[in-house]
Amino acid sequence: IEGRRKNKNKTPYRHRHIRQAPTDAFGDISFGGVGQKMGKYARVSTDTSPEVLYRLLTEQWKLSPPNLLISVTGGAKNLYLKTRLKKTFHRGLIKVAQTTGAWIITGGTHTGVMKHVGQAVRDYALSSSMHSQIVAIGVATWGVIHNREALVHPEVR
Repeated sequence: IEGRRKNKNKTPYRHRHIRQAPTDAFGDISFGGVGQKMGKYARVSTDTSPEVLYRLLTEQWKLSPPNLLISVTGGAKNLYLKTRLKKTFHRGLIKVAQTTGAWIITGGTHTGVMKHVGQAVRDYALSSSMHSQIVAIGVATWGVIHNREALVHPEVR
């Protein structure tokens, strides 16, 4: 393929372009906009074990263990849904999450299908008929986080 370079030293990509360092990038985060919502965040290594993350979510953040994991993935490109389909998707996603005690996991950005997941969860949280908490977890790479420097405490920067 034209324009493709060979990795002559056979070092995995993540070891050539990513470095591990101590961080205190974790805590509470405020999402702006209508119905401002607080959430939690933690910057973790790609090598962090699922068990450690699960303990963080259930023991430290006090989330109820899920009965189901719903992973919503897709491209980060603009995804247009007709109004009826969008409402059906939102209602269906929330109903499944509500009735099963599921955690919804996405790529953590405000684009593509992930944006629709965020809108569905936000609309549910703003509704007056809210009965139970919906857990939505965004897993985004550090490089795509807007204003990420503000999430690191000054003495660590």
